[in-house]
Amino acid sequence: MKKFKKHIAAFLLGMVTIHAQEKPLNILWINSDDLGREVACYGEPEVKTPNIDQLAAEGRMYSNAYANAPVCSSSRSSQITAMYPTAINAENHRTMERKELPNNIKPITDFFKQAGYFVSNGSGLTLMKTMGKKDYNFSPDIKYDGTHWRQRKPGQPFFAQVQIKYPHRAFVYDKEHPVDPDKVRLPKEYLDHPLLRADWAKYLESVQHCDKVVGQVLAQLEEDGLAENTVVFFFGDHGRPHLRDKQFLYEGGLRIPLIVRWPNQLKAGKKDKRLVSLVDVAATTLAISNLKAPYALYGKVFLGKQCEKRDYVFGFRQRTGDAVENLRSITDGRYKLIWNRTYDRSWMQVSSYKKLQYPAFALYHYLHSKGELPAPYNQFMAESKPEFELFDLKKDPSEFHNLVGEKKYAKIQKKLLITLKKELAEAEKNNVPETETARQKGIDGSQKYYSNAVSKMHKGLTPTASYKTLVEAWEKELLH
Repeated sequence: MKKFKKHIAAFLLGMVTIHAQEKPLNILWINSDDLGREVACYGEPEVKTPNIDQLAAEGRMYSNAYANAPVCSSSRSSQITAMYPTAINAENHRTMERKELPNNIKPITDFFKQAGYFVSNGSGLTLMKTMGKKDYNFSPDIKYDGTHWRQRKPGQPFFAQVQIKYPHRAFVYDKEHPVDPDKVRLPKEYLDHPLLRADWAKYLESVQHCDKVVGQVLAQLEEDGLAENTVVFFFGDHGRPHLRDKQFLYEGGLRIPLIVRWPNQLKAGKKDKRLVSLVDVAATTLAISNLKAPYALYGKVFLGKQCEKRDYVFGFRQRTGDAVENLRSITDGRYKLIWNRTYDRSWMQVSSYKKLQYPAFALYHYLHSKGELPAPYNQFMAESKPEFELFDLKKDPSEFHNLVGEKKYAKIQKKLLITLKKELAEAEKNNVPETETARQKGIDGSQKYYSNAVSKMHKGLTPTASYKTLVEAWEKELLH
């Protein structure tokens, strides 16, 4: 009789386990605007990010995660579809010619809605009381069911996104935990200058604001008793908002933090060195929810039973405001090849957004004009770019030494270029280039933005202010 009772108990326990496994997972994406890897758990010593660090301690931290585009709208369009920007005509930042997604491609939100999920998108600044950032380069716009998972029907599974504005410029001071510019560790990619130290310190303080929002969002999940059945993905939409990072295909523009917490499935506190692309987050989100797109995705699954190995990560950069470019990249984690298809223009061609918002943009131009910008930083001021750049990311993580032309690396360059061209042949085969009219509207809009905003950013300045005058204005703001 005792044995029989034990069998019954075991049977019932098994049924409960099966039932629990069949319960749909909730999904939460926490997407931080312009966040590089400058958080404490990734090794940044001068920043306080206890909530992000705790999430990493409870989940898995990925050390080789990359965005596919170094600017918001292209990256976010790619993220939400698991497709490369060029495959969905989303490579030009905030294009005036938003097209419908081609070939019956859908944002993954559609598949969750069809499966009965509540699909939300909320702003972290208001703790999901208002709609979060979208910034998609396609039409029609995604229609979300609400802004907060709390708006769903009782027991309804959800796919929720929370958009955190920080640390996007303009930076916000953290009066509670100020960062001392004299103590910061500037990346080696940047000139050690008081103005840049002050700017970097302000960036780190904005990261701390991001961390506070992360803590508030996760606290709400815990309060609602949902943490155990919710998979949390935390990431930056692309790299950090600094001169040689955002809008470029260097590591600082594409490399991001990625942390996943999946209770009872992922071993807590583990670090994962695999290559991961942001398109993989969407593909993985579908797979662990037992959903599938009716067409092939560029994203690969990196969690659960359907794991796929990623050998390369690809990067895409086209027009951003008035800075028109055509750049592509590939990395295997050790070597990076950048194909500058618009090699006839300078890295430092005028970008109205950077001219307005980045002290380093004015500082580099001003110092270079006086012959006072030292090597290797002055190479970024060249009037044109090489067509190809090859870097050994292990020996040269700052990507200063171009290996193109060195016999020792010829085979590596050839292999990466062949692989890149093969991928682009597929990802660009149905691409419809932006028209000259749309391109010019984008350029004119950016220049108008600068003209209207410069006097508000720096009181008394006019759009014709010299780089010297801009530097003096930044010094007044950041150093006094």
